[in-house]
Amino acid sequence: MIYWIIYDISDNKKRLKVSEQCKNLGLKRIQKSSFIGVISRNKAEMLAIKCREIIDKNDCVFLIPTCKNCFSNKIIIGEFENEKLKNKDFLIVD
Repeated sequence: MIYWIIYDISDNKKRLKVSEQCKNLGLKRIQKSSFIGVISRNKAEMLAIKCREIIDKNDCVFLIPTCKNCFSNKIIIGEFENEKLKNKDFLIVD
């Protein structure tokens, strides 16, 4: 399953810890507070547990599953570097 990880975390250290957890799972950063990649439901749940341990009540982390079919129907407005996502373990269809 493709997962979007999007977060709003005010503390720099906590934000860095969450981003490192995402990188450790092989997720790819597509914006400053946004990652995407293919991971299992189990790994997504593990990430959710780790994020709960890191953030506080004023922060927010979204783990959004998206099937490949739904992802292929995405709409991108503005500039986006597809090069960032080339050679990854999922396909982006424009």
